[in-house]
This record gives sequence, structure tokens and C-alpha cells, in this order.
Amino acid sequence: MGQFSWIYSDTDEQLVDNKKADSYLLVPPPFQEKYGKAIYEGCYDGYGHFGKYDVYDLVIEWNKHMIPEIIDRIETGKWRCDSNESNVRNLQNYYDGKELDCELRLLGIVIACYDEDNFVLEYPIKITSKEMEYDEASPSKGDPDQGWENCEDEEDFQVEEETYEDEEEMEEIQFRKGKTR
Repeated sequence: MGQFSWIYSDTDEQLVDNKKADSYLLVPPPFQEKYGKAIYEGCYDGYGHFGKYDVYDLVIEWNKHMIPEIIDRIETGKWRCDSNESNVRNLQNYYDGKELDCELRLLGIVIACYDEDNFVLEYPIKITSKEMEYDEASPSKGDPDQGWENCEDEEDFQVEEETYEDEEEMEEIQFRKGKTR
């Protein structure tokens, strides 16, 4: 399973995986009675979990009414997420209240994994560093570094390649490191 992370929409800062930080998944007004105004997460795991919820389970629920339009966009090539027949069938089944043969999370990923798709949803994913009104925040952009901290000085993290004069020297070094023989 891949990692999913975002940029806070209120600060344009990265939501870093596995690092203590106040993070809020804002809940659209029609769903606030069920979930509250925001779902708090104090240490994001990188897999879409906020509190006891999966953001992708929620975003498909919040945008269920848009499924016919999303299916049309998928079928006409106007949806960024590359989807297959099974995903389209499951989207339709979810819309119709029928049984799925996939996890609900997968359908949330289909509709909101890419910025271009998330941004056209009526209720896109919005993650902030403080609790605020859903309608006052912009949709959160995906983090190109997938939650891994940016390194200011990449040279500090460069691994030097070792070069060897001949095969025998390389074998001897590997032997000492316990890699061969």
C-alpha cells in the first residue's frame, strides 16, 4: 500500500508522516453532525488515517452524490486517476447501495488521490494545522514528498559510491562486511 500525505491548506506546510503535529481533517457541514467539525490527528501515519477514520472512506461518502458525474468523466478520459472496469462497477454499486467487491477506501482513492480530481469534488479533502471552518479552507494538495521530510541540504545525505581497482579488492571488502563467501 502506498503512502498518502498532503500539504496543510492553511499554511502550505507539509504534513510529515510519523511526526507529532496537530492535524485536522475538516468535515463538510452536511456531515458535521455525524463526525464533528474536524477530525483530529496528533501523529499522522502516512496512510490516510485521521482519528479512527480513513480519509478515503470519508471522501467517497461525502461525494457519493457525484458518482454518476465521476463515472462519466472516467469513461470520457477526463479523470486523472486511471481506473478500470472493476472500479467503475464498484463506484456504481456504491452509488446504488449494492455490495462492493473492494474496500470502500479504494473508491475514495479513485476519486480523490490526485489533486486535479480532489479539487473538482464538491467536498474535497481539506487538512489544516488548526481547526477552522470547512468553507474557509482550500482543498489540500498532495505532498510530492509523500510525507517524508524535505532535506534542506541534500549534500548531507549523499551516499558516496565506492570504486575499486579490481574485482579481487571488491570481493575482499564484501567478505569483510559479511556479504559474500
